[in-house]
Amino acid sequence: MVSPLDDPKRSSTENFGPGDWLEDAIVRDPVLGSLLPQLRRLAASAGPVLIFGEPGTGAELVARAIHDLSRRASHPFVVIDCASLSEPLIEAELLGVDGSSESKPPHKMGTFEQAGVGTVLLSEVGELPPRLQEACLQLLERREVVRLNSDSPVPANARCLAATSIDLRTRVGAGLFREDLHARLAAEMLTLPPLRERPEDIPDLARHFLEQCCAHLGPRELTPEAEELLRHYRWPGNLRELRETVEEAALQARNGRIGPEHFPGQMRRTPESGPLTSLRDVEMRHIERVLQEARGNQRRASRILGISRWSLSRRLRKYGMQPHAEE
Repeated sequence: MVSPLDDPKRSSTENFGPGDWLEDAIVRDPVLGSLLPQLRRLAASAGPVLIFGEPGTGAELVARAIHDLSRRASHPFVVIDCASLSEPLIEAELLGVDGSSESKPPHKMGTFEQAGVGTVLLSEVGELPPRLQEACLQLLERREVVRLNSDSPVPANARCLAATSIDLRTRVGAGLFREDLHARLAAEMLTLPPLRERPEDIPDLARHFLEQCCAHLGPRELTPEAEELLRHYRWPGNLRELRETVEEAALQARNGRIGPEHFPGQMRRTPESGPLTSLRDVEMRHIERVLQEARGNQRRASRILGISRWSLSRRLRKYGMQPHAEE
C-alpha cells in the first residue's frame, strides 16, 4: 500500500517545507540548534526513527521538530504515551475500536487513523505489550491496522516515530521486546545526551527557559552563584526538571535576581557520607526523594526514575511505602 505522501507521481522538487522561519527558530533554540542537520535528514525520510534519551531530555520536542520540518507538517502530530496507560486502554487508543453494530462498544478511531498522513510518536515504546508489538510490526510492514472487534484492516499511512528512555536491546535480550520490531524502529536512531553530560550548556538553557516563563513576571536574571549551582547539579529529570526548577525560582525571586536560595534544598546539599547501605534502602530513599520533588505526582516521578507508572506502583507496594497524595 502506497502512502499519499509517497506517491511517485509527486514532483521531487515540490516544496512541502514549513519555511525558513522554522529552521531559523530551531537554530536559535538551545535544545534543538545543534541537532538541525540530523533533524533535516530525518525529516526528509518517511521511515521510522527511534529516539533514545533519559526522561526529560526532550524526545517529544525532537519528534515534533522532525514532523514540523517534514512534508507532513500540515497534518496531525499525535503522541501516545505507552507507559501511562493500562494494556486494555493502550490497545483501544492505538488500534481503535470497531463499533459498527449495536452490540459493540462505541466506535473509536485509533491513533494512526487520527493522524491520517501525519506523524505518530510512540512515547516509551518499550512498554508496549506483546500483542501490540505484533500489531505495530504489521503496521510498519503493511501500513494497516486492525481495530478491536474487527477482522478488516484499515489504512495507516502516518509516519511512526518512537521514543524510549531504556535500552531496548536489553529488553530484546530478556525476551520482553520483539527483535524484528526493534530492528525496524532502530533503522534510524537519534540519541539525546543527558543534561549532566553538557554542563556548559546549562546556564544558556536556564536563561532560555527564563525568557519563556517571565513574560508575565518581569525580567529575571541568574546570579553567578546560581549558575554555578545549576552547572554542578546532576539533573536526574534533565531538561524537564531544569525548566520546572527555573520557573519555580522565577516565581520566588521577587527582586528579579535568582540566587541559590531560590532553588530546592536538595540542590544545595553536599553529597552524603557515612556507612554503606543496602540497595533496597538506596532505592527506597531515592523513590521517596523523587516523589517529594514531583509533589506526589506519580506519573512525573516515574518519568524522572525512567520506569513506567505501573513499575513505580509495584515498587511502592513491594516496599510498603505509602503513596503520596498527588497534587
